[in-house]
Amino acid sequence: MILSILIGLPVLGAVLVGIFPPAKVTKTLSLLVSGTVFVFSLALYAGFDPANGGFQFAEQYSLIPQWGVRYAVGLDGLSLWLILMTTFLTPLILWGSFSSITTNIRGFHASILLMESSVIGTLASTDIFLFYLFWELMLIPAFFLIGVWGGPNRIKATIKFVLFTMFGSLLMLVALLYITHEAKTFDYVKLFDHPFPEDVQFWCFLAFSLAFLIKVPLFPFHAWLPDAYTEAPAGGTVMLSSVLVKLGAYGLLRFCIPLFPEAAKAFAPWIMVLSVAGVLHGALMASIQTDFKRLIAYSSLSHMGMITLGLFTFSLIGLQGGVYQMVSHGVYMAGLFLLAGMLYERRGSHEMEAFGGIAKTAPWLAFTFLWMMLAAVGLPGFNGFVGEWLILLSAYKSTPVLALTSIAGFVLAAWYLFNLYGRVFLGPMKEKKNPKFADMSLREILVLLPLVAAVLWMGLSPNIFLQPTEKTLQMKVIEKLKPPPTMMDFAAQQRRIQEEVDKDKKWRGQ
Repeated sequence: MILSILIGLPVLGAVLVGIFPPAKVTKTLSLLVSGTVFVFSLALYAGFDPANGGFQFAEQYSLIPQWGVRYAVGLDGLSLWLILMTTFLTPLILWGSFSSITTNIRGFHASILLMESSVIGTLASTDIFLFYLFWELMLIPAFFLIGVWGGPNRIKATIKFVLFTMFGSLLMLVALLYITHEAKTFDYVKLFDHPFPEDVQFWCFLAFSLAFLIKVPLFPFHAWLPDAYTEAPAGGTVMLSSVLVKLGAYGLLRFCIPLFPEAAKAFAPWIMVLSVAGVLHGALMASIQTDFKRLIAYSSLSHMGMITLGLFTFSLIGLQGGVYQMVSHGVYMAGLFLLAGMLYERRGSHEMEAFGGIAKTAPWLAFTFLWMMLAAVGLPGFNGFVGEWLILLSAYKSTPVLALTSIAGFVLAAWYLFNLYGRVFLGPMKEKKNPKFADMSLREILVLLPLVAAVLWMGLSPNIFLQPTEKTLQMKVIEKLKPPPTMMDFAAQQRRIQEEVDKDKKWRGQ
């Protein structure tokens, strides 16, 4: 029942956080609950069998038998690392927000725990009704994280985020009800084996993919992202950028491609073009920002475009690179946004002009920011390099023009990130307050240290993260994209078998 524990324990923690009013008790309790969830989640990796591409740690209970609604959860190579990333980041987000969140502390910590539960439930669901339930539940804590603890323009950012995501989700609900009616089941495994007609695949792929591409978000469905990332508090931004948007890419892999393979192949060139457009648009917009948090937000958009580019190459290298980059992007973006929050706490501004020369008084802060920035740039040896290299390699084999065009995004990323670093940390001190700029506290160092280690570990040992995804991607994505065998294929197979039999008879006769 490990998956049920991971889903239920944060909910229990959120309820307890709501009961205990003292701030110190709230912070300690939420950190204890999220840390316990992470420890339990390590059992998933310890017991996971990479050679088994099916669902492991499966649980199933009937909820509404007459409607076929069940509580069914399981884990495979697509969801393993995303669940572990969620449980790994949640305690760091809570711990990193101890000093920045000073109002309605209980509500903030309860929202983060509820978000963790709904994300794990979404990733673990093997019943499509249960998946949609958790998918919609994620919207509630996200709404409060932006709308209650956000910046001056939080109302506008919240409304935009909700409208975009709700529009896509309603279209997905219509398609979901249609395919479950046709297949007479909510069971994902049965839906996976059900052959849908090509016209049904076309419209259902459009409905499902729109919901997921808005969540990614893919250009041009990204209008909610800059405002939401900028206005949300640092912890809320990490939940959005490192965890929530990954569920869009996960949905493409889990539902759009395997359930509607013919439509996926038809739409793949268009999505790849939009992915490269997103890479360039995000990089160009980032390069003209003066608000460093908004710059990092557009940088995140650019990197998510690379992920969708890799997924729709439909090669094992591209798919593995995309899944790896989801986790990699989640780690270094978490570090960058937490550091952006620390800078804001000290100066009360996201404008680069308010800083300058602070590396002299805050060397540890400057070093940690540089470390995360090098991972985002894709320096070899860091985790950002491996996924981007695999994606570019697969994209070049598929569509060389798009692959070469997307490289411009990496060049621009190096330019605007190093420009950001130079204006904030190097050069002369521009403000009178900067000579007294405080370095990282012990708590902040301990919050960032696991992320610093993860960036290097993933970069130096990528096979640990790639191997568990291989069998699942082959079985549940690549095999579904292969055309069904024809009579000619069957005849050729029979001839090969007969040749082997004849060789065996000849050898035995000799």
